[in-house]
Amino acid sequence: MAARCLLVQRRGYPLHNSEVRDSVKFSSKNPRIFSNRSFSVASRLLLTSRSLSLAFMFTIAICGSLTEIHGAQALMSTTSTSNDGVGTTKIVGISVANAARMLAGSGGSAGKEYSLVLPHDTYPGFSIKKFKTVPVNESAKWDTKSSSPSPTAVGAYHMLAGDYSKYFTVLDDGVVMTTSDISPLVNRPVNLVVVEETPNATNTHNLQLFVIHRSDMLRFPGSMLDASGEVRENRPAGTRVRGIPLMQALGGDAALESNGGAAKKIRYTIIDGNDDQAFALQARKSDTNSEMSVYSILVDCDGDTGVWLVINRPLDRETKAHYDLSVQASDIDELDKTVSKIQVTVMDENDNRPIFKSSEYKFAIAGQKDTGLGGNSTTMWKRFSILGKVEATDADGDKIAYRLTAPSNIVIIVPQTGEIMLADQPRTSELLIEVEAHDLRYPSLVSKQPAKVLLEFLAPEPVSFIMQHFEHDAVNEHSHHREKRRVTRAVRPTKRIEFTEADGDTEGKSVFQLEKETDKETFKIRDDNPWVTVETNGAVRVKKKWDYEELGPEKTIDFWVIITNTGQHADLKYTDNQRVIIHVKDVNDEPPYFINRPLPMQAVVQLNAPPNTPVFTLQARDPDTDHNIHYFIVRDRTGGRFEVDERSGVVRTRGTDLFQLDMEYVLYVKAEDQNGKVDDRRFQSTPEERLSIVGGKRAPQFYMPSYEAEIPENQKKDSDIISVKAKSFADREIRYTLKAQGQGAGTFNIGPSSGIVKLAKELDFEDLRQPHVYSLIVTATEDSGGFSTSVELTIRVTDVNDNAPKFELPDYQAHNVDEDIPLGTSILRVKAMDSDSGANAEIEYLVSDDHFAVDSNGIIVNNKQLDADNNNAYYEFIVTAKDKGEPSKSGTATVRVYTKNKNDEEPKFSQQVYTPNVDENAGPNTLVTTVVASDKDGDNVRFGFVGGGTSSGQFVIEDITGVIRLHNKAISLDRDKYELNVTAMDDGSCCVNGDHTIHTSTAVVVVFITDVNDNKPVFKDCGTYYPKVEEGAPNGSPVIKVVATDEDKGVNGQVKYSIVQQPNQKGTKFTVDEETGEVSTNKVFDREGDDGKFVSVTVKATDQGEPSLEGVCSFTVEITDVNDNPPLFDRQKYVENVKQDASIGTNILRVSASDEDADNNGAIVYSLSAPFNPNDLEYFDIQAESGWIVLKKPLDRDRYRLRVRASDRGEPPSYADVDVELDVVDRNNKPPIWDKSIYGPIHIRENVTVGTVVTSVKASSGIEGNPTVFYRLMPGSTAQTNKFHTFYLQQRPDNGDTWADIKVNHPLDYESIKEYNLTIRVENNGAQQLASEATVYIMLEDVNDEIPLFTEREQETVLEGEPIGTKVTQVNAIDKDGTFPNNQVYYYIVDSPRNEGKEFFEINLQSGEIFTKTVFDREKKGAYALEVEARDGAPSARPNSNGQPNSG
Repeated sequence: MAARCLLVQRRGYPLHNSEVRDSVKFSSKNPRIFSNRSFSVASRLLLTSRSLSLAFMFTIAICGSLTEIHGAQALMSTTSTSNDGVGTTKIVGISVANAARMLAGSGGSAGKEYSLVLPHDTYPGFSIKKFKTVPVNESAKWDTKSSSPSPTAVGAYHMLAGDYSKYFTVLDDGVVMTTSDISPLVNRPVNLVVVEETPNATNTHNLQLFVIHRSDMLRFPGSMLDASGEVRENRPAGTRVRGIPLMQALGGDAALESNGGAAKKIRYTIIDGNDDQAFALQARKSDTNSEMSVYSILVDCDGDTGVWLVINRPLDRETKAHYDLSVQASDIDELDKTVSKIQVTVMDENDNRPIFKSSEYKFAIAGQKDTGLGGNSTTMWKRFSILGKVEATDADGDKIAYRLTAPSNIVIIVPQTGEIMLADQPRTSELLIEVEAHDLRYPSLVSKQPAKVLLEFLAPEPVSFIMQHFEHDAVNEHSHHREKRRVTRAVRPTKRIEFTEADGDTEGKSVFQLEKETDKETFKIRDDNPWVTVETNGAVRVKKKWDYEELGPEKTIDFWVIITNTGQHADLKYTDNQRVIIHVKDVNDEPPYFINRPLPMQAVVQLNAPPNTPVFTLQARDPDTDHNIHYFIVRDRTGGRFEVDERSGVVRTRGTDLFQLDMEYVLYVKAEDQNGKVDDRRFQSTPEERLSIVGGKRAPQFYMPSYEAEIPENQKKDSDIISVKAKSFADREIRYTLKAQGQGAGTFNIGPSSGIVKLAKELDFEDLRQPHVYSLIVTATEDSGGFSTSVELTIRVTDVNDNAPKFELPDYQAHNVDEDIPLGTSILRVKAMDSDSGANAEIEYLVSDDHFAVDSNGIIVNNKQLDADNNNAYYEFIVTAKDKGEPSKSGTATVRVYTKNKNDEEPKFSQQVYTPNVDENAGPNTLVTTVVASDKDGDNVRFGFVGGGTSSGQFVIEDITGVIRLHNKAISLDRDKYELNVTAMDDGSCCVNGDHTIHTSTAVVVVFITDVNDNKPVFKDCGTYYPKVEEGAPNGSPVIKVVATDEDKGVNGQVKYSIVQQPNQKGTKFTVDEETGEVSTNKVFDREGDDGKFVSVTVKATDQGEPSLEGVCSFTVEITDVNDNPPLFDRQKYVENVKQDASIGTNILRVSASDEDADNNGAIVYSLSAPFNPNDLEYFDIQAESGWIVLKKPLDRDRYRLRVRASDRGEPPSYADVDVELDVVDRNNKPPIWDKSIYGPIHIRENVTVGTVVTSVKASSGIEGNPTVFYRLMPGSTAQTNKFHTFYLQQRPDNGDTWADIKVNHPLDYESIKEYNLTIRVENNGAQQLASEATVYIMLEDVNDEIPLFTEREQETVLEGEPIGTKVTQVNAIDKDGTFPNNQVYYYIVDSPRNEGKEFFEINLQSGEIFTKTVFDREKKGAYALEVEARDGAPSARPNSNGQPNSG
């Protein structure tokens, strides 16, 4: 009943939609999934068939062999005339393959051509094709893309009469269908002509049919119709796909061609799904593997050849993990085809290393200001803050873990998430770490390159940094709340803009506006800038008047702004950064200034200096870039004796008069920038400067009017302090001398020629004998008796912090300090002194223990509540005195504070919640848990339950130890959990009057009751399971839903179902849903085949406990009959001689047919017809039940031809016809005469050997003087009628008679066939040979030749402590013998030294139930292997059994 449906297109011809639409279709993806058209075929069958179920069965059976080909025409044929004169068309010397080639390659003719291939067992009433009318004016429009014809088109159809009219017909609606059995047309081409009449035209359609025996058509085994396999990635080319067997398409008896008997060729092709030619086919010939091909392979059709599915190249699961292949097997001409759908899964290998999404990461975290009691501010970073997250991917899909390449005390990484957390305070502002990723496979692969992570630890807000890793999560102050950034751009393009210095001349002036991308954006300047501020709306304002001369060398104002979008939706929030550069152009706004030194300006002029003699050069500078400086004499007090060069500034003499000795000539001069106007009349200029010119000589001039210096007291001796210089107007060498005014003589000296003042001796600021300020006079004298001049030099000595504070005592102590004093209570005072001065002597105090604080006066107070129960009842810490020098110095002392204990602590439990587990079957006094509590005061602790007492329900607690147990009475733990509130109470024994205050604390103990897997799954309704399945039901049909219950809880009570493999059974005939228990078929059953009428199935239910417990249920599924077998006659044709004078009522001939179906489907009724000569029916009748043909009228002709029909009583009935030829012989001729017409029943044992004589039969010839007879054992159509030659006949002479011995030809099996019905024909040797037949009935007797077989090997569990006689399990064995007591099974425990459980268990002889014989203790032995045996109930008939029963 296996079905296959083929729809092929002839090469070179388009397949019209009308043809596809009207054909029986199937999905191109899966040949076994029918389209809606298949069911429309079934609906049409309802019009012509009497049974819905039969009609649907026809649809399934026939669709498997229907092949449509477009463009073929009539086959070549010859016409001959049979003996009865009826003309038929027959194929001369044509095989299946040759006929198919003719069908495919025939020429064309007018009209529409359709070709179909039908299987021989196509049932009457099957719809082959439906024609639909196409209007004439639209017929030319049809192509491969055309739609359905107009629904208004109508037409009438009829079929031209021909040789095949009795097999086919066409209905009015265009449906062509079969009307009778077409098996006589096997290997014969059939040409049908359908005439279509429409109102506008008459069209003819040629329908070419070819009938092939179903067994001759190609087919894959059932397991290959929809198969699945797997192959690992990276395997070399040629590796077979695991799970896919050798692919062999079966071709039946037509595997040999008629032309020389050469083996039929089969072409295997991968027709779909082979992406990138990933797979190939490899031929297997004579147990060897040959070439591979990604296209197709041609192999011989025999039992040893086929093709393997292999890979053509190494596969990559990450590129493609699943392939859906279609492998087609076809004949050479690709007419007969079958397709296998194969799903291939590419299995993963760990061949990909994790890869970081970024090779470099940069994260930053802002610190927080922490101000201590002393007012000092430090920056702290919150511990366990998430700094950032690195991410890697693994193409294999593996889970990834992260780790640091080198351990760090500052940061840690969360292995599962890649989050980097701060573990300790950073010591530097930056930290570079490396992170590697590895997958969680074995062996594990590590990322090829680690990721570099730069961590920045920034000052407190505002934060100044640019986010450089765009996918970083912005972490707020609370590390558990994280908001995902959607960053469009981390850094926007730099904005460059140009302004003049004058544009920034007013503070607060808005210079320009920054552009917004959305209305929600706000702006903030990132770093404080001295020149500009940025408002939230993007306005850039002047903060300080711009001064070109004060700007840096780039002459720009350069700053960053932070742009934030605060949209309401998370995906619209982002923060961008933008750099802004303002290029400032200079404005001439600065006046010039003189740079002449020393001041005031002085010069000398020779008394006889001629005109134009240079006396002095004025020098001025202007910060503006476009200055134009000119020099002028503003007031002349010399009477015009001097002039100045306006451009160079050189002052020269004028006139010829002599200058007077020591006379002072005074000029007032200035410099103007004539590019810098103040107003229309004035230019920017220097103030007026006085220039003094003396005639002849003048004293040296110091460059400064006075000199000052400041040195620290630790200035090194002989070090330079200051340089004092004077200018000689006579260009002479100058000698310098130094003199102290007041104290300090000899402390300093001066270089005579260099003017450098040096320290002559060491200083000490704290030495009261040394002044802190030195007043000195420096005199400059020209050589050779020249002039001299003096200047004051003041040197100040500053204090250096070179003395550390010192405490008055090295250690301080405070005794008997109550531990419960209020916070801020003064405990003691410390004092330190510093010999330095000023800030170097100002002292602040610090303590090392945060339980205490100290003020600026050294008073120590408690900053936290003291606790005498810690630190051995005293605190020891360091107090530090620190001055305010730079760098500061400090001194330390030790402080000890001794405390007095008080009963101020309550007992503390080690846990607030205890969660012990107790088995549900726990007994009295079972330990539950131990609670632990301690009292820091040192008190003793007593335990109890809240409310008082040491018992609560079924639980008790020991007041001293805290041990909780079940009480010593009967235990019934019927809840999932019990909550106990326990208390711990101190006794105040720690200190004086401690018992006046008693402290109590509580904890919760939640006792969870653990389910014990002590109940196996039980099929309570197993005895009521009697399901039925109709034979032929498709694979996966529902059978029954079994239910097993398990009294346990949780996973111990969760049940999963499975099918138990039956003994000696290949594969399972049923499947079960492991979750629901729904049993379904795993094959298509054939009641008349190997499956039989009943099939046993065993379902196992397994709980999920550890170890698991199992329960089984065995039941029998009845395979109900379907009328799927037609009656079969035991002969192809009956030919018999009848005596001319046979009397009316004589039994002429008995026809016999059998039907493998059951009940009415197999009950046969015979009927008689005479299709060749209707008059022949007047002479004969047939007994409907027995099949005897009886004479009802005297014979008067030489020959009669009849036809007998055997019909079953099914709905609708099936039938078969057979022809009967009766030749009338002379009345003097006599047929052979049997000793008996019926032999038997003859009883023989099923185990008789081949060649054993079953019985002997004898017949006489009936002809005097001619005793010769010939015997023949007639082969029937069923196994019971010797179809497979189970028996054979051997003829022998004996005392003039001829006997026939019936012998066994093949081994017999009572369990397969219990009885045989043989027909023996004997013929005499007369002029006209006459024959007679006799029947031999053989009944087999069962012998004990089957071994009992257990349905499964079980693993069971028994709880320790269970009483003797506890049931453990029940074993079940099956004996396939057919009768009692051969199939009666008894159970025994094997008495063998190796059977370790034989002394501990016993078994019920009849039921197989196993019980305990002792009380088990798991701690002594945890498992036993028990060997049991099943024996049947009679002595074995197997060889060497010695009369013992069979056992298994």
